[in-house]
Amino acid sequence: MVINENAERKVLPIASGKGGVGKTLIAANMALDLAVNGKSVVLIDLDLGGSNLHTALGMKNTNLGIGNFLSSQTVKFKDIVIPTPYQNLRFIPGDVLVSGVSNIQFSQKKKLMQSILELEADYVVIDLGSGGSCHVVDFFLISNSGLVVLTPQTTSIVNAYGLLKNTVSRFLQRAFASHPSISSYIKKLLKEKKPNASPPVSEMLTKMSKLDSQAGERAKRYMEALKPKFVVNMAHSPDDLQIVEQLRDLVRRNLDMDVECLGLIFKDDAVDRSVEEGLPLTTSQGDSVAGREISRIAQKILQSEEFPVMPLELEYYADTYELALLEAQSDYEDLQAKEKEEDDEVNAADLLAIISDQKRQISELRGTVRMLTLRGR
Repeated sequence: MVINENAERKVLPIASGKGGVGKTLIAANMALDLAVNGKSVVLIDLDLGGSNLHTALGMKNTNLGIGNFLSSQTVKFKDIVIPTPYQNLRFIPGDVLVSGVSNIQFSQKKKLMQSILELEADYVVIDLGSGGSCHVVDFFLISNSGLVVLTPQTTSIVNAYGLLKNTVSRFLQRAFASHPSISSYIKKLLKEKKPNASPPVSEMLTKMSKLDSQAGERAKRYMEALKPKFVVNMAHSPDDLQIVEQLRDLVRRNLDMDVECLGLIFKDDAVDRSVEEGLPLTTSQGDSVAGREISRIAQKILQSEEFPVMPLELEYYADTYELALLEAQSDYEDLQAKEKEEDDEVNAADLLAIISDQKRQISELRGTVRMLTLRGR
């Protein structure tokens, strides 16, 4: 695992508990923003079985990708790292048209991970698949500070929690695979199928310390290293942060992890237009609210030299959630002002159309009167 705060090259896996939350669009635009700021960035499509990240960059599905690298003995990893139309941004396509890659073997996974960790770049941004499968979680754990994209809807919140729970379980399982008593204890917990049967992680760590005090201390240090971040997408109002704060509290209570918030992105029609045009927000929609919000998230990462450690101005706000709320309130005002301006433009256009129609009707009426007058002669 890359400990990002200690590494010059930051590895940023981006995952989500469920599909349809805008993860791919955020990955593409965030990577582009990092590149625009002069950083060398490699963007990787690791949504194996559903790769479509190239569409968010406005690129065609014609290049070799991870599917070719994994299925061919002759394709080298450097062969699938391709340039993009954007300066400082390189791209690694996904499985493209190669079938069966979503069920990769452990040896293939290890080979792919090692190749990713050898990339020369300031930032490596990885767009993962949705859900909490072992493949997704293993690549999410390639660094200690992956991003979890979620929406304020209940299903997304529940699935985001499931992803983090699977991440913790998988992390501890891998870390103590060679420790007989602790490995046996973790496996026993994972086999338990009853709802809410798993104890809080704090209790697990206590039990592990009783089995082996040194291993228990090591487990606590491992857990402290995990520092994922939330990115809230498709929000309707600043109040949507409240349900995410509830999720944070649940994760803190049950999983013994403090998950900070990198920011909130409002539902914006500009996003749909950029998807239809097949171009990033920044190049197709100019100064959109959602584009500015994704850019702000990229700026937070850039300004945090020891990311995921965040340089917070604690005299202005208590934590990352309060900062996100202040930002969201300001953005919400901008969004409402923009919607009012668009409504005014629509109303003005409607008024002009009515006036034009009235002029046409008056002209037709005058023509009719003239014709009747001529007949009367």
